[in-house]
Amino acid sequence: MTETGLEGGKPMTEPSGAAVTLRDAYQWAKAQLKDVQERPERAAEMLLCAAAGIRREDVYARPERPLTAEQWDRYRGWVQRHRAGEPIQYIVGHESFFGMSFVVNRHVLIPRPETELLVETVLKEIEADPSIGAGLSSNRPRRIADLGTGSGVIAITLARHLPQWEVWAVDCSAAALTVAQENARRLGAVGIRWLQGDFCQPLLDQGVRVDVVVSNPPYVARPELEQLAVGVRDYEPRLALDGGEDGLDAYRRIIGQLPAVLAPGGFVAFEVGMKQAEAVMGLLQAAGFHACRAEADLAGVLRFVLARFPDSEV
Repeated sequence: MTETGLEGGKPMTEPSGAAVTLRDAYQWAKAQLKDVQERPERAAEMLLCAAAGIRREDVYARPERPLTAEQWDRYRGWVQRHRAGEPIQYIVGHESFFGMSFVVNRHVLIPRPETELLVETVLKEIEADPSIGAGLSSNRPRRIADLGTGSGVIAITLARHLPQWEVWAVDCSAAALTVAQENARRLGAVGIRWLQGDFCQPLLDQGVRVDVVVSNPPYVARPELEQLAVGVRDYEPRLALDGGEDGLDAYRRIIGQLPAVLAPGGFVAFEVGMKQAEAVMGLLQAAGFHACRAEADLAGVLRFVLARFPDSEV
């Protein structure tokens, strides 16, 4: 599909009057965003679709369609917010993850494609070794815990793909848990256990052992926080970004508590920051984990670290 229907006609000044068309609005927004966005046309398009409640195809098939006054006012305000740095996902209130639409706001991180790969890695690991959690002495179901659940994308996706497993989701932020629970309700992910607290601590408090731990914890080194892109630095929750002076504080806390939480023979899977994989594997090995390995994301960055817990009790 070509975009020629949107490229001609009006100058790049703000449209006015009662009959602002999709073409008018799109051209104006693209000009507004060209100095702050690598892909201004894509940002203009995404905001236009959300503001007008239309599909992408409608933008190009019906460029002369007029916006209502309410739609134009909404779009104009949204474009200016994005021009100031606010991420599109917070403006429109949702983001896609694993083919599902998740509510997001400034209480939670915006889901990234790398985290989809983390979930895929965990599912493949479980599929490759059906014995994980299968040799239980009790009759409890197999359990998986998502530490630092945020918007709930990991926990909810795992719950939908592993219906026989018991999913526990932990976050220290009550506001984040509210978002995650709303996403679970909207997406029909029932039965997730939601706990508020610091990583493993709520599981320890309840005496819960799990067979798999997955986590995408804060991992930005504190000196690097101010160097982040404006949309991340000024809008995404600092609590979910700040990994301490070297970016490894959360991994140290989690790994220090894992022997009391992870069942024998289980495994842990982390998302890590750039150049952190070796350090996180070292922490796991020092804590008695074995079969430590790092896997790369689509850009070739070692982004995921996995390790197995010994089969015997600690």
